[in-house]
Amino acid sequence: MLTAAALWFAAAAPGADAAPPVAAPEPLVAITAPTPEQITSFWQVVIEQQLIIRVPAQRSQLNNFAAGPSPSRRATEIPIVWKEKKAPKCVAMRNIMGMQAVQRDSIDIITRQKQRLRAQLNRGCRALDFYAGFYMQGSKDGQLCEDRDEIHARTGAKCEIDKFRLMVPVRDDD
Repeated sequence: MLTAAALWFAAAAPGADAAPPVAAPEPLVAITAPTPEQITSFWQVVIEQQLIIRVPAQRSQLNNFAAGPSPSRRATEIPIVWKEKKAPKCVAMRNIMGMQAVQRDSIDIITRQKQRLRAQLNRGCRALDFYAGFYMQGSKDGQLCEDRDEIHARTGAKCEIDKFRLMVPVRDDD
């Protein structure tokens, strides 16, 4: 036991023949003036920016999965009748405020000016895929255009807009 203690103290004590601490190494690269080959070289930096805009969905009869309103309230609501009219081919993305899925193959886009534009989706696209809203990628001109731009559903569906139609409420004077 005495020898174990002596060996332990010997290992813990610094040795007389131990080397002093080593200094930090010198830098490997010396700073010098650039050579003519280095002066003529250039660097190219590419900066890419991608803007994704999210458009939230508003509840409609097609995508309202919650319980319906009470019968008394439903009886007092007057359904709005919409008439389609000619619309512009493009809509400013900054003016799009929300959307509703109202038919099987089209969605209604609601603008900040309280206009309703029906976006007819291309063949094979279902409006129900967009029940939670959609994303659109910002374009250089800031417009969402028919036969050019795609909208992306949160479910992964991608659809091109075939046509815009302006929806105007019609009074029912029966």
